[in-house]
Amino acid sequence: MGFWLLLSGHYDFFHVAMGVLSSVMIILLNLRLRRYYFFTNEVFKTSPITTPLNYLRFVVLYIPWLIWQIIVASLQVAYVVLHPRMPIDPALLKFTTKLPTMGSKVILGNSITLTPGTITIQIDEDEFLVHALMDVSSSGIVDGTLPEQVAKLYESKPREVVAGIEIIKSMRDI
Repeated sequence: MGFWLLLSGHYDFFHVAMGVLSSVMIILLNLRLRRYYFFTNEVFKTSPITTPLNYLRFVVLYIPWLIWQIIVASLQVAYVVLHPRMPIDPALLKFTTKLPTMGSKVILGNSITLTPGTITIQIDEDEFLVHALMDVSSSGIVDGTLPEQVAKLYESKPREVVAGIEIIKSMRDI
């Protein structure tokens, strides 16, 4: 609500009261959802939040790092699109991760999709399918940089996170 107020510039009683009322109604409607587990850990049959997210590391380190990656990837995609020959070399990447929770896999999938030139197509258990516009777009996944950054949100010293990377250049190889 505060972000909306900042962007809208409407600070009169009506708009602030409607914002407060809307926020309270959304909180009350979603309060019941906190009782349900939408994903479970198959081994322990518990909530996926077995490894807590380090929120300070997320806000202070990961968000600025991701914004920088988005800027760099945007410039790379702009270069390729504006290049006279358009050296696009699309590929699908199939890889498995050893991230601790379903939430960490969602963060990784969303981070991949937010980075221009890549999009997460499918997440199935620990297996990801990602479309990359060019080789440089997928370099952060192939070398493990992006998944390691996500793993650092949950563990101070993450182990190797990505395994079994398969690069598919032709649709016949799927």
